[in-house]
Amino acid sequence: MRAKKQKLLEKIEPYRIGVLQDIQNIYHKIGYKIQYKVLNSAWYGSSTKRERLIIVAIRNDLKQSFRFPLPIFYNENIGTKLDFENEELKGISFKQPIVIKEALSRINYQDKDDIDNKPMQHSPKTIKRFKYIKAGSNIAECIDDLPKNLKISKFYSRGNTMRLHFDKLAPTLVPGHSNFPIHPTQHRSISVREAATITGFPIDYKFFGSHSQRCEQVGNAVPPPLSKALAKSIKEFLESTL
Repeated sequence: MRAKKQKLLEKIEPYRIGVLQDIQNIYHKIGYKIQYKVLNSAWYGSSTKRERLIIVAIRNDLKQSFRFPLPIFYNENIGTKLDFENEELKGISFKQPIVIKEALSRINYQDKDDIDNKPMQHSPKTIKRFKYIKAGSNIAECIDDLPKNLKISKFYSRGNTMRLHFDKLAPTLVPGHSNFPIHPTQHRSISVREAATITGFPIDYKFFGSHSQRCEQVGNAVPPPLSKALAKSIKEFLESTL
């Protein structure tokens, strides 16, 4: 089987191509050149370390180069490579990233009419399991400490089996089973409003649909601070072509 697999790989080698290269070839054929860069939403004001590959296509007759937005917030804990020229970064005084405590402080917890900030109702068993998970940790790291009746697979180490930390950034918020990671101190998953605020949505932004749909709207979004920074760069580029 291994020999057959190797022969098959050799046979298809001339046709193997990465997704990014494929996109580049397609745009080249229709008269565009592309620029791309991996950007982290935390660089622009989100409280989540969400990476996005941004691809910009520019017509070949336009001689200007697109300039990706420079980071505003940065420290080594974000992790994503600062893929910018040294000259571009020279002189920038980075602000410290906006940690979860600061993001959540913007929420009016007295507003009982905000349906996006209503916490999920967890089962007693789930709440007991939450109590074992320390801030900044996940179920995989405490699985051996759980009583037998609370144990679950280590595979489920994200979503509501991960507890956020007030003084850190959140990982990419992907809703699993219609809920998000655990609140830093309370034994519940964070609400749609809390997830949205961490992501960078305006505090008064309204989501629509079922709870699952609203979770997905937050989880699938390009974080607004990153979108805004890109929009400004696109505006500057378009103005330079006039």
